[in-house]
Amino acid sequence: MGRGFLWTVLWWTVLIPAPVFGADLARFFATVHTLRGRFTQVVRDRRGHVVSRGRGRLWLERPGRFRWDYAAPYHEQIVGHGRQVWLYDPGLAQATRYKASAALGRTPALLLAGDGRLSRLFVVQTLARHDGLQWIQLRPRGHGQGFRWIRIGYQGARIDRIVVGDAMDQTTDIRLHDLHWDMPLPASTFHFRPPPHTAIVYQ
Repeated sequence: MGRGFLWTVLWWTVLIPAPVFGADLARFFATVHTLRGRFTQVVRDRRGHVVSRGRGRLWLERPGRFRWDYAAPYHEQIVGHGRQVWLYDPGLAQATRYKASAALGRTPALLLAGDGRLSRLFVVQTLARHDGLQWIQLRPRGHGQGFRWIRIGYQGARIDRIVVGDAMDQTTDIRLHDLHWDMPLPASTFHFRPPPHTAIVYQ
């Protein structure tokens, strides 16, 4: 996945109003409460060369619950529930717990999990349609977010792509696949308990 990407976009806890997003995307936040599916991810350097590829599964329940399981290039898990976010790296046998407020502005997991209010944190711009999608761009109003912009590609009320430009001029392109909306998700989906012999780090 790449650590730089992980800390890029954990920010979707406040609402962007319908006039900013447009009616189609606003409808997503008004009507979709749970979501599960797959994602693929490509990271490119400033020259456009691919430096890593990833894939995995995601589960979301708005507001504020999410889980992203990376299966490649190596296993990692991000789980958010209420006021805390866990990052679990089985290869290092380490789990890091963040307060959700401290993690705000750091990874794409909360992108769909929130209820929509972003205007206080981001300048929002409508971009030209391309690749068959409508696009908006978000630029952080403050500093220290670890990224320069986030672009969201959607069609109708469905979000298909999230592209992030970071401070190192790398881009991370996440594509969502096989999405299923508003299907019941067990509460255990968003519970994380570190396995035995796991080192715990608190941030």
